[in-house]
Amino acid sequence: MSKENEQTLEVYKEKANLYLANSIEHDRLDPAKAKQKREKLEKLITTNFSTLPKHAKVFEIGSGDGSNAKFIESLGFEVTASDTADAFIEATKHQGLKTIKFNALEDAFPEKYYAVFCWRVFVHFTKEDTLKIMKKVYDTLEDNGIFIFNAINREIKSIDNEWVDFEGEYHMGAERYYNYFSQSDLDNIIQKTKFKIENFHKDGGDNNNKWLVYVLRK
Repeated sequence: MSKENEQTLEVYKEKANLYLANSIEHDRLDPAKAKQKREKLEKLITTNFSTLPKHAKVFEIGSGDGSNAKFIESLGFEVTASDTADAFIEATKHQGLKTIKFNALEDAFPEKYYAVFCWRVFVHFTKEDTLKIMKKVYDTLEDNGIFIFNAINREIKSIDNEWVDFEGEYHMGAERYYNYFSQSDLDNIIQKTKFKIENFHKDGGDNNNKWLVYVLRK
């Protein structure tokens, strides 16, 4: 595990409750925008998970408040939610989700899955972390399984990475490590694995290009 990721995880472990509260406040600032983002994400999940077997096992890395895992479960899949911070784990358990404490860089996946979902988590990974996780995900997937993740697009930033604490509703009182990827960065990393890129698009932000969104197939 990189020191960048390790230090960032410590922030979340200490301040996860604040993050959860601030996320709710963020959505309240513009409910229509929050609803639109949620609907778009749920459409992405529904479309790509439609290829999975009925009741397939799905693992989510970094479940946060558990909303994504709960939606996946509502589609009829057997979901395992995961996170490292106790407050996040309690939030997902409160929704009735099967949840484990899990560090994607350090811990072994408990079993095989037909899909792994990882949303807004790669922002805290170095390139080396990213390659390590992709290889681990590939190994834990069943044949023809899928991996869905996103990362912040380097094109919209003036630097490759930074330590930052946000103002306003996402303020946490401590800086976290953020790494920004170009599409070529991620394509090159993926080429070092056995994954095939099934789908790719850019999404979010003022110019619909804030996030790089990948669907990989084993």
